[in-house]
Amino acid sequence: MDNREFLDKIRRLQESGQKIGLTDFPVNNKENVALLMESEASKLLNEEEIQTVEPDEQKDEENKFKDIVSKLVKFDPIKVHRENVEWSGHLIREKIDWTFSLDDTVGCYIHTTELIQLRDEVLEVLKKLRGYYDVWADEWSSRLTGGMPTEEGDEFGAEEGTEEGGEFGAEESGEFGAEEGGEFGAEEGGF
Repeated sequence: MDNREFLDKIRRLQESGQKIGLTDFPVNNKENVALLMESEASKLLNEEEIQTVEPDEQKDEENKFKDIVSKLVKFDPIKVHRENVEWSGHLIREKIDWTFSLDDTVGCYIHTTELIQLRDEVLEVLKKLRGYYDVWADEWSSRLTGGMPTEEGDEFGAEEGTEEGGEFGAEESGEFGAEEGGEFGAEEGGF
């Protein structure tokens, strides 16, 4: 069976709704096996529905992000999968692409193709981004499971993470500060 006949047979089986098994095709040709695997993979990808949120809901989420993290940002649509939610964008001033995902314990990722100077302002935006992710992840995890998000202080943790000594405020928490004797501080046997 040549490649064209092989692909035609796969298409006919897919259109008829029949399951395609490996025994339905001769496996003596490596190309046939590769084509079959590719066809099955694309079928699975098409079966997983990716939904986007309503435009008003997307805009509300974008406005919250701008209020907390940075005003200069480009957003991609929020993608809701069966067991995951993904959202990404680009921080214009910092030249950083960011991605939020519920796929891991901390699914907050950044990517850049340029050299970034770690100025205080950039570090502050990264702290805010990470803090915003925690609240975003709680909210979207609850939506996926049908529960209510937990209320822990401010809705988006801006004060918790930056000005009032929260987890991400290095100066306030002393976690990284030598003068406060924090975890990496000189007084406690740090570096």
